[in-house]
Parts: sequence; C-alpha cells; structure tokens
Amino acid sequence: MRGKVGFVLGAALGYVLGTRAGRARYEQIKRGAIAVWETPLVQQGVGSVKGAVGDRVDDVKAAASRAAKSAFVAVTQPNRTPDTTTGASQSAASATASTPKGTTEETSA
Repeated sequence: MRGKVGFVLGAALGYVLGTRAGRARYEQIKRGAIAVWETPLVQQGVGSVKGAVGDRVDDVKAAASRAAKSAFVAVTQPNRTPDTTTGASQSAASATASTPKGTTEETSA
C-alpha cells in the first residue's frame, strides 16, 4: 500500500514539475490535491501517524541520551583493569597493619 501511494505521489509531482499544460492545469491539480488532503480519511491517517511518531520520538530521545551518557563515561574515565598481582599483597599488608607493634602472630604450618 505504501509503495502505491508513493508511486502516485511521485507521478503527480513529476507531472506537475514537467508539465507544459500551463498555470491553469497546475491550479487544477493543486485544488484536487488540497481536496484530497482535507478529506476526513486522510486526516485520520495523518493523526494516527503523528501519534505513532510522537510516541517513538520519546523512545528515540531516551535511547540517544543513554548512548551519549555511556559514550561520555567511556571517554572520560580511564580503563580500569583488575590487577590480580596486588590482591595478595594488599591482604597481607592489611593483616600486618592490624597486628600491634611488638607482637608476633604465630601461625601453625
């Protein structure tokens, strides 16, 4: 259906732009197009398309906002990779720091 409407509109536009019939024929085509545009059926279709597009615009805005925020965060924050070698030394350092000076912990081996 959409292809047929597009074809008819394209054919009409091509005729109007390429016609040699003159101003009178152009005005006649223009009046016919306005009459069709103002019919309740066409205006109902226009209203439903506007409603559908309006609903999707909010979704697209939200998705674009999320994408922009994540791109900004990715660019502004350095890559943080977990360092597996410091994990053991940090836990040993924290265990040593919690032991009071002058005391030793005995470990059973």
